[in-house]
Amino acid sequence: MVRYDVIVVGAGPGGITCAALLAKWGLKTLLVDKNSRVGGKAMTVSKKGFRFEYWPIAACPSTGTRFHEVVRMLGLDNEVELIVPDPLGLMHYETPSGEIRTIVMPGAGKPLDPMALFNMLGITESQLPEVMRLFTDILGMTPHALDELDGVGLLDFLDRYQVPKSIYSMLATLQCEGTLELPNDIACASEFIRVFTQNNTRGGGLYPAGGFGRLYEAMAGTIKANGGDILLRTRVRQITVDNGRVGGVVTDKGSFRAPIVISNAGIQPTVLKLVGEKHFDKSYVNYVRDLVPSLGFAGARYFLSRPVLKYPLYVYFSDNTVSTMEKHVTAEEGVMPEQIYVFMSTNSYYPGMAPAGKQLVYTGISCPADPKTKIRPWIDKVEAEVARLWPDVFKFIEYKEYYGPAEISRLSRDPVVAGAGGECIGLGQIAGQCGKLKPSARAPVGGLYYVGADAGGSGFGNHMCVESGLNVARMARDYWLTHPALRKA
Repeated sequence: MVRYDVIVVGAGPGGITCAALLAKWGLKTLLVDKNSRVGGKAMTVSKKGFRFEYWPIAACPSTGTRFHEVVRMLGLDNEVELIVPDPLGLMHYETPSGEIRTIVMPGAGKPLDPMALFNMLGITESQLPEVMRLFTDILGMTPHALDELDGVGLLDFLDRYQVPKSIYSMLATLQCEGTLELPNDIACASEFIRVFTQNNTRGGGLYPAGGFGRLYEAMAGTIKANGGDILLRTRVRQITVDNGRVGGVVTDKGSFRAPIVISNAGIQPTVLKLVGEKHFDKSYVNYVRDLVPSLGFAGARYFLSRPVLKYPLYVYFSDNTVSTMEKHVTAEEGVMPEQIYVFMSTNSYYPGMAPAGKQLVYTGISCPADPKTKIRPWIDKVEAEVARLWPDVFKFIEYKEYYGPAEISRLSRDPVVAGAGGECIGLGQIAGQCGKLKPSARAPVGGLYYVGADAGGSGFGNHMCVESGLNVARMARDYWLTHPALRKA
């Protein structure tokens, strides 16, 4: 049986980051993933001359990021180019009278002109002081004050301020559901503020040249260059435990031993399936079972015969697009909300991602995370809005593909609890599951860690996962160095 110092289960952004750093730091590392390529939900594929991720992927912030830090640490500065678009896109706001107003969202770390935004949103002179108080409080939030909001929902926080519906909806819709993929009432206020502050002080929309998969493939290359191994198309069946400590993994291609195992498979699949409940205290099992995933995502990829979008991102909202758990439950019962937040995006803006004169466009909508979800009602709703807001898209479709929680689950995590598996991010960034209340990256089984969206990081999507990979790699390295018996086994 082959022995390693550390085994990482899952080559999503968190897993690949963690494995690459540990190999760089001298630990004999094995990375195992069920897919044919690395990157997890952010892998990049090729088809008919297009290079694309299966669904819209971007990163925030765009300057001074964990991406830059890890690329530098791995010595990939000359191999990986991180692009920041400028401008980022267009924001569309529909007034109560039905007028659609737009404003350009700058990129490259440039802040949005607040007065131009307030003018678009119809903020009057008498409303301005309270609006400014809200933004000042958000952008000037101290770490202690943020900690106090870990258990507070976003709408409860916003209700502390008497601001117009347009401001309320812009923050809840674009800056919350558009980044955290959660109903606005249960989304964690502190996590929202962290993402909002990063996005509005350090920019958004970061995209690696060649796609996110290209970034993670470059990271994978450093694992092999530093003596590690990668097993793709390999499913982990079990994480073994002996006397309260991990011993390695059992896969469909054999068994491998290691005193440290880091799981990027999700905390619920890890505890309830790969390790097994019998190795944990019952209260911990109940805690893990009750954790809430993010929403799923249903949408479409449109392959166009000509470019329609000028910028990478287009977003729409109105005063009536604030989402709540009640609205999502009603939608599951067959009654879709009258108005929804809508976005369009393209990665064809970046060189080499589409054939000349063509464009790939994404759209989508939050939906239940259950892989069994029938996505047609959500698809119909979002396509109706796209046809209303951006009719030119439908004029030039050569072919289109739909996706939803079932596709997300097949690519990433196995469903082990009811209603979960197809979550588009991972553990939901809801009140009570963020900041100091987020699950520890260190499991109660010796040598077992979680990495990725579920533990070890905070913030927006891919950036949160890479931050987790960096943090958990440091934790595992320190554990290795401070437990000499592991090195002698």
